[in-house]
Amino acid sequence: MKDISENEKAQRVSHFRRVIFYRSIFGWIFSLVGLSLFVVGLNNLNNPLVLINGFLFFAYGLFMVWQTKRAKAKLDSNC
Repeated sequence: MKDISENEKAQRVSHFRRVIFYRSIFGWIFSLVGLSLFVVGLNNLNNPLVLINGFLFFAYGLFMVWQTKRAKAKLDSNC
């Protein structure tokens, strides 16, 4: 395996930080969409699939945000 230069390491870290940032934004959007679906499901109780999908979207969005916070903290501790 070839050795990675310092410039290439910096580029990879920069790219990873950008991926973390966009994943965090997408996680918040996912959570908001899930919350709105959940509210629609609560208003319309004869369709439980919307309620379940809303909860799952909300939970997965929060999971994505949690992952990004953990990855960012780990990245900041290494640098």
